[in-house]
Amino acid sequence: MLFLALVLSAALASEAPRNLFEDPCFEMGAGPWRMDKGKGTNATFKVDDGDAFEGKRSALVTIETTGDYGAQFGQIAPGGQAGKTYTFAAFVKSVGEPTQVQLEIERSAKPWDRAVRAEKVTITKDKWTELHTTFKVEKPFSEGWFAYVSCNRANVAFRVDAFRLYEGDYVPFDKAAKVEAAAPGVVIFDTGTHSADPYHPQALAKMDGWTKLADGDTAHKFKGDAVLMNDRMAVVLRRDMPGAELLAKGADRFVQRAIAGPTSCEAELASVAIVKNAPSACALDATYNKPDGKRETLRYELPMGQVFVGTEAREGATALKVTTWCRFLVMPDFFADDIVVDAQELPVDIAKVPSDNFLLHLVEGGETAVMTVATSREDDVVITLAGKAARRKLYDSAIPYGKEGKVYVAILEAPGIWHVRDVARDDAGRIAKLDWKPPFPGQWRMNWQREDGLADSWEIIAQRGDGNFVKHWLGNASTVPANRKRWTTVLGSFLYPCWIDQKGETFIQPVARPHRWVGPAVIYPLGRTGGTPLDTFTVLDIVRNTMGVGPCEYILDVEGQQSHYKGRATCANRDFLNPIYQRGEQKKRRDDILRSLDEVMLFIRHIRGRIQTYVDFGHDLLKYLAEQKKAHPELAERIAELEKLTGMIDDYVAKRRSEIKTPDEAQAMVDEFRKTMLDYEGKDAFERCKKFTAAIVVIGGSQDELVGETRLAIKLVRQRAGLLMALEPKIGEIAREIRKRSQAVLRSPAGHEGARH
Repeated sequence: MLFLALVLSAALASEAPRNLFEDPCFEMGAGPWRMDKGKGTNATFKVDDGDAFEGKRSALVTIETTGDYGAQFGQIAPGGQAGKTYTFAAFVKSVGEPTQVQLEIERSAKPWDRAVRAEKVTITKDKWTELHTTFKVEKPFSEGWFAYVSCNRANVAFRVDAFRLYEGDYVPFDKAAKVEAAAPGVVIFDTGTHSADPYHPQALAKMDGWTKLADGDTAHKFKGDAVLMNDRMAVVLRRDMPGAELLAKGADRFVQRAIAGPTSCEAELASVAIVKNAPSACALDATYNKPDGKRETLRYELPMGQVFVGTEAREGATALKVTTWCRFLVMPDFFADDIVVDAQELPVDIAKVPSDNFLLHLVEGGETAVMTVATSREDDVVITLAGKAARRKLYDSAIPYGKEGKVYVAILEAPGIWHVRDVARDDAGRIAKLDWKPPFPGQWRMNWQREDGLADSWEIIAQRGDGNFVKHWLGNASTVPANRKRWTTVLGSFLYPCWIDQKGETFIQPVARPHRWVGPAVIYPLGRTGGTPLDTFTVLDIVRNTMGVGPCEYILDVEGQQSHYKGRATCANRDFLNPIYQRGEQKKRRDDILRSLDEVMLFIRHIRGRIQTYVDFGHDLLKYLAEQKKAHPELAERIAELEKLTGMIDDYVAKRRSEIKTPDEAQAMVDEFRKTMLDYEGKDAFERCKKFTAAIVVIGGSQDELVGETRLAIKLVRQRAGLLMALEPKIGEIAREIRKRSQAVLRSPAGHEGARH
């Protein structure tokens, strides 16, 4: 069964209950899955394609040693309603010797009391076994559930797949799959006559005179207009139109949201041929006549249950033009901050923006976002604008196909799917309540406009029942305390500036440093969380569902996003050594002290290596920019802006040079401590130890701040290069090179770099 059918059909088919798990068959990778381990437990998990009950992937859990409660592998999910009955089920298979596992659900916060604990079941390696338990919820779990498979046995390994958590009694998997497979499919209609005007919502609802084509019929010759339709959207191909009309299905009607077609606005639809006609997907080839007498063919494919249409370039086509009126165009960035183009701030009528695969058009009204996903990023996107002042809008984007590429167009639809709030300079430090509530739980991103025209991208944190906040990033969750106090290497200590409280109200408190936020702050749904409804789509859902897991992880560079930590931080070294010398245990703990000293130097050298990498990047980029300025004197002013931002790297280093010292100087301090303090038991041993650890912490803290500052400078250069493309098309090649270099150097940050806020 397709991943789509398993994940979405439960939400789309009225007969099937909603599965509360996100990505229950691991087709999107590790994502929201987690493992909790008791004290003394050494266990890991990974998602791979070594074996699977459903789909291509499953999770492999390996337990080497156990202690306390052992290992718990599962996912945070919405808590069920008190008084209702739920079923938790999952398929499990031993990899080696038989072992015992059990299903459990507990509160996802203190006091971690349980909703259910099933009996232990013995599993073997010769077959997949479905564990299941049905229970009645006796009390509310406002913080949500942690639903997991637990095991407290050492030297075992097992696989898990096809998780289900839903309201109702137990239904065997194969029977539930049949219900899911009965979800509404894709159909093709022939309207019988050609319409000179867009179809009214009532016409789309009644379909009077329309003919529904039988599955498999690809020889049909259209007498009227062609319509592709699933239960989420419709694609209408009308005679003489310059593209396909894309309509989103609302609560009671279809509404046109965009047109996707050839780049020539004077092209006219000449013919339509059926390529595929099946419930899982239907595809049509649309051929357009252009004024110059040439022809251009585009293929439109609509899959089952999705909110996007896939397009391919056929004869004569090189790009797809997407027409939809909007003020804001967002290019989501996962290494730096988003690029946000505000039509009211862009003086040119035709501009280029980076082809970074994703564009998000925030359609006027706040209830629609039209997203494009391009499999190629070879050429720039050309955008066209019109109007003046407050009426100025972006009205079309031409997305290149590249060599054998595809362009997908998705319609994200919900009241309040995006929101904008104007922020004044004096708002810094003040708490303000927005007149917007998120239409669904998710990872909402807020782009603040800075005084210099760049954007700062922040994830909005959501308050849990215990008062603390949860912060989501690419499927991972971290906790922000109830007072919202946060620390990063660049900002220092601050109050997190955007949050959603327990009532669903949204608040902001703009920061005052290192720069002010002024102008429109834009909110949109970047990703999903455990509470996101399965029939709701976010930006990352569209990326994964269009490009597939492998290409998606490559483009998002999930591996490169992960931070790396080497050695022992200087503050951790202080907290380890000081108590030893305070208690006079230095002789007894000699080996532990030596190990800590080795680890703290590993940490210092690792962070210094990252700083040097950023410094080298800055020097190389300044050299490149100087060459480009010489070759393109007409771009000197724009290149100077990039040189100024790049020069910030050396400025930061110069400011902290006296504090960070060199790794060799730090090594000399460590060597002196080894020589004089390992066996020293004088009365001043503790004071001498504190003096040494404090000096090392100064080095480490200065390095931490410097590595964060230099990383920020590179992120700003990357973002500014993309924005300059819209202002000056001639700088496109230079901007692309800068963005390429910056992404390479920003990969694999150290743990103390503060890659996100």
